[in-house]
Amino acid sequence: MTVEQRLAELEQQFVELRNQVLGIKPVKKDWRSTVGTMPDDDLTRSAYKLGEEWRKQEQEP
Repeated sequence: MTVEQRLAELEQQFVELRNQVLGIKPVKKDWRSTVGTMPDDDLTRSAYKLGEEWRKQEQEP
């Protein structure tokens, strides 16, 4: 494969990758998009409670 052929191949790959990246839209992150994603059941409430206890322990000096 010649240098010119390799360069042409790399340029084509770059164009394809650039088009993929430019086509990606950022994810909107706010509380409205996460509310309701976890079910309101015993397991979720238990996980929330454990997380809250851990955060309190982390805040202690």
